Amino acid sequence: MGSAAYRAILFFGYPGCGKGTQGAALAGMPHMVHLAMGDIFRALDKESDLGKEFLSYATKGMLVPDELTVRLWNQVVVGMVATGQINPKYHTLLLDGIPRTPSQVKLIGEYVEVIKVVHLNMKDRDKLVERLKLRASKSGRPDDAKEEVIRNRIKVYEESTLPVLECYDQDLIAHINADQSPLVVLRDICVAIDPVISTSI
Repeated sequence: MGSAAYRAILFFGYPGCGKGTQGAALAGMPHMVHLAMGDIFRALDKESDLGKEFLSYATKGMLVPDELTVRLWNQVVVGMVATGQINPKYHTLLLDGIPRTPSQVKLIGEYVEVIKVVHLNMKDRDKLVERLKLRASKSGRPDDAKEEVIRNRIKVYEESTLPVLECYDQDLIAHINADQSPLVVLRDICVAIDPVISTSI
């Protein structure tokens, strides 16, 4: 792949803020493919070396190392291109969970052209914790199972991922109030990304 092979919209926000829900809703639109890095990791064979390595980080609420994250992401995307699930000339990627650190910004910059950054901001941290606990009870996710792990994930996000927003031109970033209802959040996201999607297809 050449430099900046894929157009991408990045989703940022605290764990439990609704990135996956919004990404899945938008993925139903033409020209869009939603890729959640967490789903990619959780799809790994838990008995494989890579799967065990992922669990060693996820169960503690820690981030997977940058080089490993980007290498796995690119491997998945190349596979989806090969099977016709992604057409770089047609699709815009909705990226959730990558890049998560300034280092990942540089690593993934070889592959994507970022056309918009959507920042889902939630001020109610207790609501985040309750959302994640509920998600854990429904899906059995190891990274959401304990409040101690959840609060560590929030801390890691604030220390490692929030600084990623400083790596991008502020004009690219749309700050969305994620304390609103999911439909209102979806509306605000659509208003923010429609101009860049319309000009890129």
